[in-house]
Amino acid sequence: MARIRTIKPEFFTSEDIVGLSPMARLLYIATWCESDKEGRLAWKPMTFKLRYFPGDSCDIHAMCQELLGAKLVVLYGDGLAYIPRFGTHQHINPRESASILPDPDASARVCTRQSRDSDAQGGREGKGKEGDTRDTSRSDDPPGFASFWKAWPSTDRKQAKGKCLDAWKKANAERDAAVVLAHVESLKESASWRKNDGEFIPAPLVYLNNRRWEGAENSGTESQATLGAFV
Repeated sequence: MARIRTIKPEFFTSEDIVGLSPMARLLYIATWCESDKEGRLAWKPMTFKLRYFPGDSCDIHAMCQELLGAKLVVLYGDGLAYIPRFGTHQHINPRESASILPDPDASARVCTRQSRDSDAQGGREGKGKEGDTRDTSRSDDPPGFASFWKAWPSTDRKQAKGKCLDAWKKANAERDAAVVLAHVESLKESASWRKNDGEFIPAPLVYLNNRRWEGAENSGTESQATLGAFV
């Protein structure tokens, strides 16, 4: 649900804003409208495109990357994001409904505590079988890859994590981590990925080996013609 927000005059001369492209500045304002009173929102790039730029020929994924790269928006949880400086830009109506999305800081604390408890019990995540679809993030996983693995939908094709990590490094995907994550989140909302309860979601290894995030600005989502290549 979009909300009414305000823009302060100093917004236009703020150092972190003038470094953005004009369209990314508009997208940043749009994320305010998407956010609840705590600055939290569902991260759905293609929804942003349809809702705020319906008549514009623009690269929504590149625009999202600008915001993420500038740390004006931070991804967390499962398809969620928050705006760290939301309170700086907005004076929130006290009658606005409370946020129903989880606290990013609390989520981080829970993950840290669970990892610590696992170590204390002698367990070490990441040593499961290659076909195990559980969250097997390890403390030594590259941050971008750990976020990618967590964001990928859990299906019978989410496997071979070790090979996926090798493919991630080979593709130098850490450099494009923000783009990759934004692309995956947009694909999770696409008709092809949601069809038949995720029947056509590819294996993450296929996605990485084919570098499918590259050129995403030209298609928005994967073509139906590629469905036959999914394994």
